[in-house]
Amino acid sequence: MGSNTALAMPNAPEEVTLGWLQTIFGDKTISSFTITEKRLFETSSKLYITLAYEGDDDANAAKPRHILLKGGFNPAMFAIPGYKPLLLGAYTREVDFFTRYARTLPADIGIHLPKVWWAAASPDQAILAMEDLGKSGFEFGDPTRTYGLASVLNGVEQLAALHVRTWGWTTQEHPWLAAPMYDDTMRGLLAMWDELILGEGRPPLPGVIRDDRARTSRALEAYFSTRNPRFRSLLHGDPHSGNTYHRAGDETDVRFLDWQITHIGSVFHDVAYFAVGMLAVEERRAREWEVVEHYLKAVARLGGLTLSVDDPEVRAEYRKAQMTGLGWILTPYAMQKEERVRAMVERYATSIADHRTIELLTGEEEAATGTA
Repeated sequence: MGSNTALAMPNAPEEVTLGWLQTIFGDKTISSFTITEKRLFETSSKLYITLAYEGDDDANAAKPRHILLKGGFNPAMFAIPGYKPLLLGAYTREVDFFTRYARTLPADIGIHLPKVWWAAASPDQAILAMEDLGKSGFEFGDPTRTYGLASVLNGVEQLAALHVRTWGWTTQEHPWLAAPMYDDTMRGLLAMWDELILGEGRPPLPGVIRDDRARTSRALEAYFSTRNPRFRSLLHGDPHSGNTYHRAGDETDVRFLDWQITHIGSVFHDVAYFAVGMLAVEERRAREWEVVEHYLKAVARLGGLTLSVDDPEVRAEYRKAQMTGLGWILTPYAMQKEERVRAMVERYATSIADHRTIELLTGEEEAATGTA
C-alpha cells in the first residue's frame, strides 16, 4: 500500500488529474480515467473512477480497473461551521487504520477488508484509493431494513477476530488512537440537543431519553468513564448495517467497511451497536444474549479470553453499551437520510429503554435496589 504524505492531494473532483493517479498507483501506463459517479453529500465524499491503460489487455489484466477515491471532495461540507475538524478527523482515522494497522495483518487472520492501494493524510485532506466493492461483486447493508440472526452471528465473528488480535491495547502504546474522537463526536452531537432531539421532524423517543437532557448527558459521560478495561481492544466503532457489505446473494457473508471511528474501547460497544442495529426489535429481545454468547465463544476459539455470558461484568458492560445507539439518535439528516435515521432510531432507542441503560449508568438502578 502506498502512502505519500508529501504529495499534494485534490480537494474537489475536478482536481483529480491523470498525473496524480499515475503517481499514487506508481504506474505511468494509466492512459486515461473517467469519473463515473460522484457522491458528495455523504459523511465522506466518494468518487467512482474507471481507469484505462496503455498496452494489451493481457499485460494489464491484474491492474485495478474500477477504483473508489474516498475523502473530502466537497468544499461545501467543510465550510459548514464545526464540520471540517470533525470530518477531517474521521477521514484521517480511517487512513491511519489502513496504513498503521490493516497493512500488518496476515492474510489468514479472518478479518475481511476492502483492498486499499494508497492512503494518505495531510492537515487539510485525507484520501483512500480503494477497490470499488460494487464492481467486485459485493452488495451493501441497508439501515432501513433488518437482517436475520445468521448475518448477525457471522458479523460478530468478524468483530471477534479484530478484538482478539488487539485485546488490551492502550492509547499509550498506540498514540495514533490517543485523540478521543468518538467521545468528542458524541459530545458535539449532544450539544445540538434542541435540534436533534426536540427539533421538528425528528424521530419519536421514549421519555427516558428525551425528557431530561442533563440526565441523558450524565449517562453518556458515565458510559465514557466506566468502560471496563477488562474488555478493552481496538474497535470498529461504527459497525451499523450501513457500514457492512456482503457477497451478492449471501447476506450472511457480513464484512465491515468505513473505519472512520475506529478507537480503543469496550468490545461490547461493537457487539451491542452491531446487533441492535441489524435485528428487528422483537428478534433482538429474544436472541441478543445468544448473539453475545456466540461472540464470546468466537473470542475463545480465536485464542482470546474465556468469558461467560452469565458473568455479571459481561452483562453490565453489554447493557451499558446500548448507549452507543445515541449516535444514531443524534444523527443529523444532513449526514444520513431521514428514512435511515428513523429506522435505526426505533431499534436503538427501544433497546436503551429495554435495558434500562440510562438508569444503570446514572446509578438510579443501584439506588432502587439498595445495593452498594
